[in-house]
Amino acid sequence: MRKKLSKNGNASSQKDQLIDIFSSYHPISEELKNQLTIRLKIEQLQKGHCLATQGEYCVHFYYLAEGILTSTTNRNDKQLTTFIVADGSFVTSISGMYGQRPSDESIFAIEDTLVIALHAQDFHYFYQHHPEMNAIMRCIMERCFQEAHERSKMIRLGTAKEKYLYLLEHIPQHINRIPFPYQANYLGIREETLKRIQKEIHIENDEKQTTTLFKRIEHHLLHTNIIYQPKITLKSFAKTIDIPAHQLSSIIKTKYKKSFNQLIYTLKIEHVKQKLANITDHKHLTLEGIGTEAGFKSRSVFFSEFKKQTGLSPGEYLKKLKQ
Repeated sequence: MRKKLSKNGNASSQKDQLIDIFSSYHPISEELKNQLTIRLKIEQLQKGHCLATQGEYCVHFYYLAEGILTSTTNRNDKQLTTFIVADGSFVTSISGMYGQRPSDESIFAIEDTLVIALHAQDFHYFYQHHPEMNAIMRCIMERCFQEAHERSKMIRLGTAKEKYLYLLEHIPQHINRIPFPYQANYLGIREETLKRIQKEIHIENDEKQTTTLFKRIEHHLLHTNIIYQPKITLKSFAKTIDIPAHQLSSIIKTKYKKSFNQLIYTLKIEHVKQKLANITDHKHLTLEGIGTEAGFKSRSVFFSEFKKQTGLSPGEYLKKLKQ
Protein backbone atom coordinates (compact mmCIF):
# COMPACT_ATOMS: atom_id res chain seq x y z
CA MET A 1 0.00 0.00 0.00
CA ARG A 2 1.36 3.42 -0.83
CA LYS A 3 0.89 6.72 0.94
CA LYS A 4 3.79 8.98 0.09
CA LEU A 5 5.73 11.50 2.11
CA SER A 6 7.00 14.70 0.64
CA LYS A 7 10.65 14.25 -0.34
CA ASN A 8 11.53 17.62 1.14
CA GLY A 9 12.21 18.32 4.78
CA ASN A 10 14.32 17.15 7.71
CA ALA A 11 13.94 14.04 9.85
CA SER A 12 11.45 15.74 12.16
CA SER A 13 9.14 16.77 9.31
CA GLN A 14 9.37 13.27 7.78
CA LYS A 15 8.31 11.78 11.09
CA ASP A 16 5.44 14.27 11.30
CA GLN A 17 4.27 13.32 7.82
CA LEU A 18 4.29 9.63 8.72
CA ILE A 19 2.33 10.40 11.90
CA ASP A 20 -0.21 12.18 9.69
CA ILE A 21 -0.47 9.00 7.60
CA PHE A 22 -1.10 6.99 10.77
CA SER A 23 -3.79 9.46 11.83
CA SER A 24 -5.51 9.09 8.45
CA TYR A 25 -6.42 5.55 9.54
CA HIS A 26 -7.59 6.51 13.02
CA PRO A 27 -7.45 9.64 15.21
CA ILE A 28 -4.46 9.59 17.55
CA SER A 29 -3.83 11.36 20.85
CA GLU A 30 -1.19 14.00 21.43
CA GLU A 31 0.59 11.62 23.81
CA LEU A 32 0.83 8.98 21.07
CA LYS A 33 2.10 11.60 18.62
CA ASN A 34 4.81 12.58 21.11
CA GLN A 35 5.81 8.97 21.70
CA LEU A 36 5.95 8.26 17.97
CA THR A 37 8.18 11.29 17.42
CA ILE A 38 10.58 9.95 20.04
CA ARG A 39 10.55 6.30 18.96
CA LEU A 40 10.49 6.54 15.16
CA LYS A 41 13.99 6.26 13.70
CA ILE A 42 15.22 7.49 10.31
CA GLU A 43 17.56 5.11 8.49
CA GLN A 44 19.41 5.68 5.23
CA LEU A 45 20.33 2.64 3.19
CA GLN A 46 22.82 2.69 0.33
CA LYS A 47 22.15 0.78 -2.87
CA GLY A 48 22.81 -2.94 -2.35
CA HIS A 49 22.70 -2.79 1.45
CA CYS A 50 20.38 -5.07 3.43
CA LEU A 51 17.49 -3.97 5.59
CA ALA A 52 16.93 -7.55 6.76
CA THR A 53 18.96 -10.72 6.13
CA GLN A 54 17.63 -14.24 5.63
CA GLY A 55 18.30 -16.37 8.69
CA GLU A 56 18.59 -13.37 11.01
CA TYR A 57 15.98 -11.68 13.19
CA CYS A 58 14.04 -8.67 11.89
CA VAL A 59 12.87 -6.55 14.80
CA HIS A 60 11.59 -3.45 12.97
CA PHE A 61 8.58 -2.42 10.94
CA TYR A 62 9.49 0.08 8.21
CA TYR A 63 7.92 2.82 6.18
CA LEU A 64 9.67 3.28 2.83
CA ALA A 65 9.91 7.06 2.42
CA GLU A 66 12.24 7.12 -0.58
CA GLY A 67 13.74 4.41 -2.75
CA ILE A 68 12.98 0.85 -3.84
CA LEU A 69 13.32 -2.34 -1.80
CA THR A 70 13.23 -5.92 -2.97
CA SER A 71 12.87 -9.12 -0.99
CA THR A 72 14.58 -12.36 -1.97
CA THR A 73 14.74 -15.84 -0.51
CA ASN A 74 17.30 -18.53 -1.29
CA ARG A 75 16.09 -22.11 -1.51
CA ASN A 76 17.88 -25.08 -3.06
CA ASP A 77 20.61 -22.80 -4.38
CA LYS A 78 18.01 -20.74 -6.23
CA GLN A 79 17.20 -17.10 -5.49
CA LEU A 80 13.55 -16.05 -5.73
CA THR A 81 12.31 -12.46 -5.61
CA THR A 82 9.23 -12.35 -3.36
CA PHE A 83 8.33 -8.66 -3.63
CA ILE A 84 9.44 -5.28 -4.96
CA VAL A 85 8.10 -2.14 -3.27
CA ALA A 86 8.60 1.56 -3.95
CA ASP A 87 8.17 4.88 -2.15
CA GLY A 88 5.14 5.04 0.11
CA SER A 89 5.00 1.38 1.17
CA PHE A 90 5.08 -0.25 4.58
CA VAL A 91 7.45 -3.20 4.70
CA THR A 92 8.94 -5.80 7.05
CA SER A 93 9.88 -9.45 7.05
CA ILE A 94 6.45 -11.06 7.44
CA SER A 95 8.00 -14.44 8.28
CA GLY A 96 10.14 -12.91 11.02
CA MET A 97 7.80 -10.15 12.12
CA TYR A 98 8.32 -8.88 15.68
CA GLY A 99 11.63 -10.77 15.80
CA GLN A 100 10.03 -13.95 17.06
CA ARG A 101 11.86 -16.20 14.60
CA PRO A 102 14.57 -15.84 11.92
CA SER A 103 13.51 -14.19 8.69
CA ASP A 104 12.91 -16.39 5.63
CA GLU A 105 13.95 -13.57 3.32
CA SER A 106 16.45 -10.82 2.77
CA ILE A 107 15.29 -7.27 2.08
CA PHE A 108 17.73 -4.92 0.40
CA ALA A 109 17.83 -1.62 -1.45
CA ILE A 110 18.20 -1.55 -5.23
CA GLU A 111 18.81 2.20 -5.07
CA ASP A 112 19.73 4.62 -2.28
CA THR A 113 16.83 4.42 0.14
CA LEU A 114 15.39 6.16 3.19
CA VAL A 115 13.14 4.33 5.66
CA ILE A 116 11.45 5.22 8.94
CA ALA A 117 11.68 2.36 11.43
CA LEU A 118 9.70 1.40 14.51
CA HIS A 119 11.02 -1.35 16.81
CA ALA A 120 8.87 -4.38 17.64
CA GLN A 121 9.13 -3.58 21.36
CA ASP A 122 7.68 -0.14 20.67
CA PHE A 123 4.70 -1.75 18.96
CA HIS A 124 4.02 -3.86 22.04
CA TYR A 125 4.24 -0.72 24.19
CA PHE A 126 1.80 1.13 21.93
CA TYR A 127 -0.63 -1.78 21.82
CA GLN A 128 -0.76 -1.80 25.63
CA HIS A 129 -0.86 1.95 26.30
CA HIS A 130 -2.43 3.45 23.16
CA PRO A 131 -5.36 1.33 21.88
CA GLU A 132 -5.72 3.47 18.75
CA MET A 133 -2.46 1.98 17.49
CA ASN A 134 -4.15 -1.41 17.35
CA ALA A 135 -6.74 -0.01 14.92
CA ILE A 136 -4.09 1.75 12.84
CA MET A 137 -1.89 -1.31 12.48
CA ARG A 138 -4.86 -3.55 11.78
CA CYS A 139 -5.76 -1.34 8.79
CA ILE A 140 -2.16 -1.30 7.57
CA MET A 141 -1.63 -5.03 7.97
CA GLU A 142 -4.95 -5.91 6.34
CA ARG A 143 -3.90 -3.94 3.29
CA CYS A 144 -0.39 -5.45 3.29
CA PHE A 145 -1.76 -8.99 3.43
CA GLN A 146 -4.30 -8.18 0.72
CA GLU A 147 -1.51 -6.98 -1.57
CA ALA A 148 0.57 -10.05 -0.73
CA HIS A 149 -2.40 -12.25 -1.62
CA GLU A 150 -2.84 -10.44 -4.95
CA ARG A 151 0.87 -10.91 -5.71
CA SER A 152 0.65 -14.62 -4.95
CA LYS A 153 -2.36 -15.03 -7.25
CA MET A 154 -0.55 -13.15 -9.97
CA ILE A 155 2.52 -15.39 -9.71
CA ARG A 156 0.51 -18.64 -9.60
CA LEU A 157 -2.22 -17.99 -12.13
CA GLY A 158 -1.22 -15.19 -14.47
CA THR A 159 0.35 -15.53 -17.88
CA ALA A 160 3.75 -13.91 -18.38
CA LYS A 161 2.08 -10.88 -19.96
CA GLU A 162 -0.52 -10.62 -17.18
CA LYS A 163 2.25 -10.70 -14.60
CA TYR A 164 4.08 -7.83 -16.25
CA LEU A 165 0.86 -5.81 -16.65
CA TYR A 166 0.28 -6.33 -12.91
CA LEU A 167 3.69 -4.82 -12.21
CA LEU A 168 2.96 -1.89 -14.53
CA GLU A 169 -0.39 -1.28 -12.87
CA HIS A 170 0.96 -1.24 -9.33
CA ILE A 171 4.19 0.72 -9.76
CA PRO A 172 3.95 2.41 -13.20
CA GLN A 173 5.93 5.49 -12.18
CA HIS A 174 8.75 3.35 -10.76
CA ILE A 175 9.07 0.56 -13.33
CA ASN A 176 12.08 2.13 -15.07
CA ARG A 177 13.91 2.36 -11.74
CA ILE A 178 13.83 -1.42 -11.24
CA PRO A 179 16.75 -3.26 -12.87
CA PHE A 180 15.59 -5.58 -15.63
CA PRO A 181 16.86 -8.84 -14.03
CA TYR A 182 14.92 -8.07 -10.82
CA GLN A 183 11.71 -7.57 -12.81
CA ALA A 184 12.13 -10.89 -14.61
CA ASN A 185 13.05 -12.79 -11.44
CA TYR A 186 10.13 -11.34 -9.50
CA LEU A 187 7.68 -12.25 -12.26
CA GLY A 188 9.17 -15.73 -12.59
CA ILE A 189 9.87 -15.40 -16.31
CA ARG A 190 13.00 -15.40 -18.46
CA GLU A 191 14.59 -12.09 -19.37
CA GLU A 192 14.15 -12.72 -23.11
CA THR A 193 10.42 -13.40 -22.51
CA LEU A 194 10.09 -10.14 -20.60
CA LYS A 195 11.83 -8.23 -23.40
CA ARG A 196 9.39 -9.68 -25.94
CA ILE A 197 6.40 -8.76 -23.75
CA GLN A 198 7.66 -5.22 -23.28
CA LYS A 199 8.02 -4.84 -27.03
CA GLU A 200 4.48 -6.16 -27.61
CA ILE A 201 3.03 -3.76 -25.03
CA HIS A 202 4.97 -0.86 -26.51
CA ILE A 203 3.49 -1.63 -29.94
CA GLU A 204 -0.01 -2.00 -28.46
CA ASN A 205 0.32 1.31 -26.62
CA ASP A 206 1.48 3.00 -29.82
CA GLU A 207 -1.54 1.60 -31.64
CA LYS A 208 -3.90 2.77 -28.90
CA GLN A 209 -2.35 6.23 -28.91
CA THR A 210 -2.57 6.38 -32.70
CA THR A 211 -6.26 5.42 -32.57
CA THR A 212 -6.96 8.09 -29.95
CA LEU A 213 -5.11 10.77 -31.90
CA PHE A 214 -6.76 9.72 -35.15
CA LYS A 215 -10.19 10.23 -33.58
CA ARG A 216 -9.13 13.74 -32.59
CA ILE A 217 -7.82 14.46 -36.09
CA GLU A 218 -10.95 13.09 -37.76
CA HIS A 219 -13.24 15.10 -35.50
CA HIS A 220 -11.54 18.37 -36.45
CA LEU A 221 -11.44 17.48 -40.13
CA LEU A 222 -15.08 16.42 -40.43
CA HIS A 223 -16.93 18.34 -37.71
CA THR A 224 -15.29 21.77 -37.63
CA ASN A 225 -14.63 24.42 -40.24
CA ILE A 226 -10.88 24.36 -39.82
CA ILE A 227 -10.17 22.79 -43.23
CA TYR A 228 -11.93 25.68 -44.97
CA GLN A 229 -9.32 28.18 -43.78
CA PRO A 230 -7.36 29.38 -46.84
CA LYS A 231 -4.03 29.39 -45.00
CA ILE A 232 -4.30 26.03 -43.24
CA THR A 233 -0.97 24.19 -43.06
CA LEU A 234 0.27 21.02 -41.43
CA LYS A 235 2.01 23.10 -38.77
CA SER A 236 -1.01 25.31 -37.98
CA PHE A 237 -3.40 22.33 -37.86
CA ALA A 238 -0.99 20.40 -35.61
CA LYS A 239 -0.83 23.34 -33.22
CA THR A 240 -4.63 23.67 -33.17
CA ILE A 241 -5.22 20.04 -32.23
CA ASP A 242 -2.11 19.76 -30.02
CA ILE A 243 -0.34 16.97 -31.88
CA PRO A 244 3.32 17.20 -33.00
CA ALA A 245 3.48 17.96 -36.73
CA HIS A 246 5.63 14.93 -37.55
CA GLN A 247 3.25 12.63 -35.69
CA LEU A 248 0.22 14.21 -37.38
CA SER A 249 1.78 13.73 -40.80
CA SER A 250 2.62 10.09 -40.03
CA ILE A 251 -0.91 9.27 -38.81
CA ILE A 252 -2.51 10.89 -41.87
CA LYS A 253 -0.25 8.94 -44.21
CA THR A 254 -1.03 5.70 -42.35
CA LYS A 255 -4.79 6.18 -42.08
CA TYR A 256 -5.63 8.12 -45.26
CA LYS A 257 -2.77 7.06 -47.53
CA LYS A 258 -2.32 10.73 -48.45
CA SER A 259 -0.11 13.65 -47.57
CA PHE A 260 -1.64 16.40 -45.42
CA ASN A 261 -2.12 18.74 -48.39
CA GLN A 262 -3.65 16.00 -50.52
CA LEU A 263 -6.11 15.16 -47.75
CA ILE A 264 -7.12 18.78 -47.24
CA TYR A 265 -7.71 19.29 -50.97
CA THR A 266 -9.74 16.07 -51.14
CA LEU A 267 -11.99 17.21 -48.29
CA LYS A 268 -12.37 20.66 -49.82
CA ILE A 269 -13.39 19.18 -53.18
CA GLU A 270 -15.89 16.85 -51.47
CA HIS A 271 -17.37 19.92 -49.79
CA VAL A 272 -17.64 21.66 -53.18
CA LYS A 273 -19.25 18.61 -54.78
CA GLN A 274 -21.92 18.58 -52.06
CA LYS A 275 -22.62 22.25 -52.73
CA LEU A 276 -22.93 21.64 -56.45
CA ALA A 277 -25.28 18.72 -55.85
CA ASN A 278 -27.56 21.15 -54.01
CA ILE A 279 -26.87 24.18 -56.15
CA THR A 280 -30.42 25.51 -55.79
CA ASP A 281 -29.60 26.21 -52.13
CA HIS A 282 -26.53 28.21 -53.15
CA LYS A 283 -27.77 30.33 -56.08
CA HIS A 284 -26.22 33.41 -54.49
CA LEU A 285 -22.72 31.91 -55.01
CA THR A 286 -20.77 31.66 -58.23
CA LEU A 287 -18.60 28.62 -58.88
CA GLU A 288 -15.61 30.67 -57.88
CA GLY A 289 -17.46 31.78 -54.74
CA ILE A 290 -18.11 28.16 -53.78
CA GLY A 291 -14.39 27.46 -54.18
CA THR A 292 -13.53 30.45 -52.03
CA GLU A 293 -15.97 29.31 -49.35
CA ALA A 294 -14.25 25.91 -49.37
CA GLY A 295 -10.97 27.63 -48.57
CA PHE A 296 -9.20 27.64 -51.94
CA LYS A 297 -6.83 30.57 -52.10
CA SER A 298 -7.35 31.25 -55.82
CA ARG A 299 -9.61 30.39 -58.74
CA SER A 300 -6.76 28.68 -60.58
CA VAL A 301 -5.88 26.39 -57.66
CA PHE A 302 -9.56 25.51 -57.18
CA PHE A 303 -10.22 24.69 -60.83
CA SER A 304 -6.93 22.79 -61.20
CA GLU A 305 -7.50 20.65 -58.09
CA PHE A 306 -11.16 20.00 -58.96
CA LYS A 307 -10.26 18.75 -62.44
CA LYS A 308 -7.41 16.65 -61.04
CA GLN A 309 -9.80 14.80 -58.72
CA THR A 310 -12.91 14.55 -60.91
CA GLY A 311 -11.60 14.80 -64.48
CA LEU A 312 -13.98 17.70 -65.07
CA SER A 313 -14.03 21.42 -64.47
CA PRO A 314 -16.53 22.65 -61.84
CA GLY A 315 -18.79 23.92 -64.63
CA GLU A 316 -18.64 20.62 -66.52
CA TYR A 317 -19.34 18.71 -63.30
CA LEU A 318 -22.38 20.90 -62.56
CA LYS A 319 -23.68 20.52 -66.09
CA LYS A 320 -23.38 16.74 -65.81
CA LEU A 321 -25.32 16.78 -62.54
CA LYS A 322 -28.20 18.62 -64.26
CA GLN A 323 -28.52 16.10 -67.08
